[in-house]
Amino acid sequence: MKKFFKGKKKFLLVATLMMVLLTGCSVPRDQKTGKTYINSIITIKEETVQKKNVSFEPGSKEEKQYKDLKPEDTITIPKTTWKDALEESWFNGLIVYPISQLINFVAGFSDGGVGIIVATILIQLIIFLFSIKSQVASQRMQALQPEMQKIQAKYAGRTDDRAKMMQAQEMQALYSKYKINPFGTILVTFIQFPVILGMYQATMRAYSVVTGSFIGIDLTKSPIEGLGDSFWYIVIFGLMIIFQLLSFKIPQWLQERRNKKNHVKEKKYAQPDKKANGMMGSMNMMMYMSTAMIAVFAINWPLAMSFYWLVGSVVRVGQNFVVHKYFMKD
Repeated sequence: MKKFFKGKKKFLLVATLMMVLLTGCSVPRDQKTGKTYINSIITIKEETVQKKNVSFEPGSKEEKQYKDLKPEDTITIPKTTWKDALEESWFNGLIVYPISQLINFVAGFSDGGVGIIVATILIQLIIFLFSIKSQVASQRMQALQPEMQKIQAKYAGRTDDRAKMMQAQEMQALYSKYKINPFGTILVTFIQFPVILGMYQATMRAYSVVTGSFIGIDLTKSPIEGLGDSFWYIVIFGLMIIFQLLSFKIPQWLQERRNKKNHVKEKKYAQPDKKANGMMGSMNMMMYMSTAMIAVFAINWPLAMSFYWLVGSVVRVGQNFVVHKYFMKD
């Protein structure tokens, strides 16, 4: 049992973090109408909103207070303070509220879409600064593929405990030689997961997004809902998927280009039919699965979330070029 928990401690740590974060989340959107609850909207100052653009939690005082208003009538929303958000939950106070107010602040000079763009770029920059070592390690892992394949081919077909132990030792020695922590990329997941949840909530709760748009596109509608209104909904959704894949594939392509530039010939240590079962095959499988999961969620989420993922993916593509040029040694 001790051995099991030792080997699974990183997975358990990630699972625990996810559970803690999810317990701090609330549901700010009416699942039937797709509109944000009026008492969930985060504002930077006192604002007004038309009744038809918001929803009310069943049995709430807001539902009773405004039941006689016409859809075009306006409702005044008081300024949201940090104390208000923190009293709702620690997650809203520490993550959702700052992101929402950042979007609102920038949108005050433009619109909700620009607010999301600026907020996403700043957030991705912060994540990049905290996870630069992990991203460098991730690209180095790809550079080690030939040596890793050699070790895998050496022990191919051997299932005894001694062979498994020796293979693990040689792999660990390879990581130590190049100063790589194979679990270092988990740091990026730790940082990004709460941000993704926070951004998801912020795109539904920020006043500038709930009542605003981007080049005439309603950011509160999902790609499915907006399909009949404008082709831009599918364009943004499609570009999000494309750049999400590119953000995964660019490091592989850059490494292949570096190997070609340095005249590094990759030896076929492993059989082609087994190569896909190696680490690169696993990485590709995770890439496609994660992108598919994001697509499934995003097709029914507010377009603002797809917009966030699109901008974030474009930024990560740029970060890959920066890491490759300035942090990877030939």
